[in-house]
Amino acid sequence: MKNNFKIILILFLTLSFSCEDSLEEVNIDPNTFPSAGDSQILASALGFMGYVIETDLNYSDSFLWSQYNTWGIGVSTGNAERYISAATDNNGYWQRAYANVLADLSYINKNSNSAAYRGISKTLIAYMYQGLVDHFGDIPFTEAISGAINDGSILAPNYDSAETVIYPALVTMLDEALSEFDVAAEGEVGSADFIYSGDISKWKKFVNSLKLRVLMRTSEVNPQGAAIQSLISSGTFIETEADMPFIPFSGASGDQNPMFARAEFGVGMFYFASNAFLNVITDLEDPRGEVLYTKATTGTFAGQLHGIDQGTIDDEPFTAPATNYSLANNYSYGQDKPVLLMSPWEVWFLRAEADARYGTADDETDAFETAVALNFAYMGLAADSATYLSSLGYSSSDPLVDKIDMIAIQKWISLNGTQEDEGWIEARRFDRTQSRLFSDGIWQNPPLSVLPNNGFPSTWLYPETERSLNPNALPQRIITDRIFWDN
Repeated sequence: MKNNFKIILILFLTLSFSCEDSLEEVNIDPNTFPSAGDSQILASALGFMGYVIETDLNYSDSFLWSQYNTWGIGVSTGNAERYISAATDNNGYWQRAYANVLADLSYINKNSNSAAYRGISKTLIAYMYQGLVDHFGDIPFTEAISGAINDGSILAPNYDSAETVIYPALVTMLDEALSEFDVAAEGEVGSADFIYSGDISKWKKFVNSLKLRVLMRTSEVNPQGAAIQSLISSGTFIETEADMPFIPFSGASGDQNPMFARAEFGVGMFYFASNAFLNVITDLEDPRGEVLYTKATTGTFAGQLHGIDQGTIDDEPFTAPATNYSLANNYSYGQDKPVLLMSPWEVWFLRAEADARYGTADDETDAFETAVALNFAYMGLAADSATYLSSLGYSSSDPLVDKIDMIAIQKWISLNGTQEDEGWIEARRFDRTQSRLFSDGIWQNPPLSVLPNNGFPSTWLYPETERSLNPNALPQRIITDRIFWDN
């Protein structure tokens, strides 16, 4: 009874002597925040970003259209292998990219008092918008994420030109991120930054590397040679695994790699290795196949890598067990696999290509060989890289078209298992007029394809929800339309 009386007295005195405080101020739960801070919002954005990259992008149509994998046993060939796409396929990516990731990052960018947080948000905003452009082309940009009253109450944003507005704006945004990092204090951001734990010097490397990707993406249609030369001469870049931006996952329940979690929630990983990929690495005597895929353990090809031609699962014996084939290995599919935003080998391939095209301060042969060696090392094959590189003979390749083709093939190989979506994007860019390397050579046309003349998908359809809810949405496209940088 005494204790109850004390509690009542304390409450009475608190209310009596705090009469100037509003009732709302008195009744604040001390265990919850009235609003989220920078760290909570950044953590939320990165959590959604990991899901978007690994599941909406890497484990989507691009997973098959990159021709690393193909439909597996036990089910009929799916729409993606027939090159049938529906507007509803991309609702999730659009929703999570805009309403979750970009909304959180934009809030930080507009409201944070921290230069470090603003720099991080600008970097990741540019990353997300480039991904949206590279899949859809023209998208809402200048009027996007502007639904709040203070932002103009724009609920039906207009679309901007990917070529003339958005891509140039991404370069400007990344320059602004560097300016933010130049004045940011070390230690402003800590554990909420799952990528670099607030290490500003590494964020600068990521910014420059992403800017290089943006500038190089247009090389076939709008060369940016002078800007790229300047960037290579003055910037620091992702060069080693220690610089690599990734979102980690422990593998524990609730913290599993998003691709793994999504697949295991359903029927598991049932996609087989595509012969489009296996044929290339077999011809090159490339040892990376055994890291990317399991060997068959039963059947005629037991103990070997065994895939099928793209989109031909209906021709395989229906009762054949999955163990007759090669599936994704732990490197490509694992519960604690990190989600890579960029890899050092991707950046070194960009630098090799930049020097080959524009004569930068790099040495293209060194950059090319560093890219391959880093990918081998990440796969645990460091001892094999020198012999393999010698067999490729990049330094003796001539003319330029041959060097670009070799960069294209090796980059495509190296992106398998970690950046499947980027593999599809870059394969489209490298399949250029001078060398239809992929559409006429490496890629296999699925026999049930609905596209005429051996066509390949080159864009995603605008989401059904966007076209239903936004009166300013553009007319629907077809999947053989090209993004502006694709020729």
